[in-house]
Amino acid sequence: MKQVKWLFLLLCVVLLSHTAHASSQVSFMKPGSMMRVPSSSVEESPYLFRTGFASDLYGIEDFRMSKGVFFDMDIINSLNVGLSVIQPYDVTAMSAADVEYGFHLTKRVMAYGDISMAVGLWDFVLRDIDGEMQVDNQDFSIFAVISTEKMVGETGFNTYMGVGSGGLSRGFSSNDSTTSIGVFAGFLFRTGMMSDRGGINLIGEFDGGGLNLGMQIPLTAEYRLNLGISQLQWLPNFGKDNESDLPAISMGLTLAIPRAMPERTARRSRISTVSDEDAGTPEAETEYGAELDSLLREADATIMGLRDSLRISVQTVDDLNNTIAQLRQQKSVLEDSLQSVKLQQHVMQQNINLALKHLSRSLRYFYAGDYIQALNEVDIAIQLNPNLSLAYARRGSIYYKMGDIQRATINWNLALQIDPEYDDVRNILKVLQETRSRTGSFMKNN
Repeated sequence: MKQVKWLFLLLCVVLLSHTAHASSQVSFMKPGSMMRVPSSSVEESPYLFRTGFASDLYGIEDFRMSKGVFFDMDIINSLNVGLSVIQPYDVTAMSAADVEYGFHLTKRVMAYGDISMAVGLWDFVLRDIDGEMQVDNQDFSIFAVISTEKMVGETGFNTYMGVGSGGLSRGFSSNDSTTSIGVFAGFLFRTGMMSDRGGINLIGEFDGGGLNLGMQIPLTAEYRLNLGISQLQWLPNFGKDNESDLPAISMGLTLAIPRAMPERTARRSRISTVSDEDAGTPEAETEYGAELDSLLREADATIMGLRDSLRISVQTVDDLNNTIAQLRQQKSVLEDSLQSVKLQQHVMQQNINLALKHLSRSLRYFYAGDYIQALNEVDIAIQLNPNLSLAYARRGSIYYKMGDIQRATINWNLALQIDPEYDDVRNILKVLQETRSRTGSFMKNN
């Protein structure tokens, strides 16, 4: 009767509460067997505790991801407590947000046959706001979930349906002045494959705002590899910038410490050699306690290794982000240089066009016999572009007409130096040299 009264009061709080949707979530980080929605079970948890890490990857190019570690365990009367430390990714600011600390509570209130019901509080978040650790009530979620569990041999099918607020009501809140309540649902299919390690599980769920698909692969009896895709409906937006709705590739590893040693392990084999008569003796309890302490020490060492690996991964991501920033800066410098070269080419082309106009004017003056004006136009063209061989050839021709053979020869040689393939100038110089040779020979003979 007390449980029914408590459930009624909690549901009233759900219906009267007001929260905004959660600003950050990471799959496989909450208590239970699903990705992002609560779950319940008629069976007692077979684990002392669960721990691990997970991440949601929003883009491969810049390694945009949310990441974190978690811990949860059952304490008394089917009450599960979970803790999480997450560094979320702000998809609107395109950068990592401050680290947040979450508290999660789930209580099973009813179990009958293969049906169970649980209520709870999720995403009680502490976040650094204005330099102080404060409670962010916008992420707070209150929920109730009903589950069914069907087993046939080593395969099974679980379903979950519930209502909740906060992060479990995304897409259902109309505005900031109304109650934000949403529904969620999911299923878990136990395939029976690798059943000696716990079996491969397939997950599908609707978390109040989108569809999620996942898979749990047992690496050993204690370790599970978690893979999935969250917000599947936004899959075309994966990796895009300036998008508030992004899907994520979810990855994680879970370590679950069993309450009793698995029968298939060597430790269980050694413990099982104790006879039923000796099972309650202090020697048997001491042996079992020693084996359990050994496993806990191994688990602690494994967690330390995972924490170091996570630290190295974070450092690697930071180094890659720095490298990307440097490459972007180099790209900006190269774009500025290219723009400068294009501007110089444009100015040079304008100078060439203007120089050719003055050369055209000089030609008109040349044919008109106005050699002084023609020479002025050529000089202007050379000032605009000193690398035009035509200008020097033209000035040489003008000096030749003016009777200044020496200056004419100098300018023709300059034109030929700029353009060695200028055959007309070469022929003029050749003829001029031959004429000088014949003249010198004639003067010598006379």
